[in-house]
Amino acid sequence: MKSRIRWGRVIAAAVLSEFGAISVLMVVTLVCFFLFARNRTVAEFQQLGVRTGYYVAPLASGLATFLSALWVTRRLTTHFVLNGTLVGIAAVILTMGFLFSARPEDRFMYVVSFILRIVAGYLAGLMAQARFSRSQSLSSSAVGQVG
Repeated sequence: MKSRIRWGRVIAAAVLSEFGAISVLMVVTLVCFFLFARNRTVAEFQQLGVRTGYYVAPLASGLATFLSALWVTRRLTTHFVLNGTLVGIAAVILTMGFLFSARPEDRFMYVVSFILRIVAGYLAGLMAQARFSRSQSLSSSAVGQVG
């Protein structure tokens, strides 16, 4: 019996979502540097980077997880929500260690990021399921019109 879960894609998507979140964070940090920190000291720029990361990283993580979960669910015919949610859970497990090494004042945003990842995976699964249902109803109505 074939597994309902695409484990290889789920793990790959979790890793890709982390790369995506890091990439977005790097781009936003560079944009902030060029817009706001050109004439600042290294310490001021580092502080800007910390503040930027604090607010951008959770959103970037959620967005990257959503897009990665959509990739996992794109050719499924069942279990969309399960696979999408597992992408979010795998991404959380992958990054859980950061919570314990984070500064105490940053831990709240890590928890927010973890929640956003799981919710994003779930929502991507729901979107894939709705898209599949819509395509099935369109194809069945087209067959009904032809026949």
